[in-house]
Amino acid sequence: MTEPDDLEQRLRALLADERLAVEPNEDAASAIVAGARRRRRRQRILTSAAGAACVLALASAGVVAIQLRTQHATTDVAARPVASAQPTPPSSVPEPPSTVESPQAQVPIQTSEPGIADPPTVPARPHHTKSAPPQTTPAKAASGALVTADGLGAVKLGMTEQQLTDQGMKLTAVKESAGCTYYDVSGAGVPDATAVVSKDNGVVAVKPEGAAHTPEGVGDGSPKDQVTSTYPGTSESGSALVSPTGDQGAYHFTLNSDGAVEGVEVRAKTQDCGS
Repeated sequence: MTEPDDLEQRLRALLADERLAVEPNEDAASAIVAGARRRRRRQRILTSAAGAACVLALASAGVVAIQLRTQHATTDVAARPVASAQPTPPSSVPEPPSTVESPQAQVPIQTSEPGIADPPTVPARPHHTKSAPPQTTPAKAASGALVTADGLGAVKLGMTEQQLTDQGMKLTAVKESAGCTYYDVSGAGVPDATAVVSKDNGVVAVKPEGAAHTPEGVGDGSPKDQVTSTYPGTSESGSALVSPTGDQGAYHFTLNSDGAVEGVEVRAKTQDCGS
């Protein structure tokens, strides 16, 4: 038998000796199981902690990236007005040197710092133009006697002396002129007035005493413009305005020094009396 074989047999005999055997404790199995459970629990805790740390790290990285992107966008927007406000670079053609320094070159150009927005511009106040005052229409005259295109009350253009007396009017002659007689007329149906009667054409003019007005509201106190606007075709005759009333005749408005009406008379179109 060789020496190695003899050594192996001795080792086997030594290991098989019961005196060298180690008896396990009764609770060895329970201790082993408990230890295995503790290892598994530690591994689970470590695994959960590692996963939570990874999730937190990813969330923090996302927040930082969003903040950086927002800050970059804000800086870019704030810097745009500054870039647009910069002056246009000069032309490539060099200008001849000047010995006189421009006063504008001594003033430094101030630009806003990057990242700082320009102050808000105060809107200009709207310019309110004063509207022209509304044009007022002159009040219509309504005082005194009413003079119409055909006469004054019961006195009508074309009536003869006989017709006037037949109406109960009192005629008082005050003037004779070239075939016409001027009468002061009074009586029922007519205010005090002056009537001019022609032998051939009857009443050719009648003018009330005192204030008077026409049906259109032109009378004592009316301005000249009101007369011309109310009666188209009005013409001037001395210090009076002549306004045609149709086939029968025309109104004669006497004006005072201020250009306002102070007397109203109606005259027939056919006149054969001297003044």
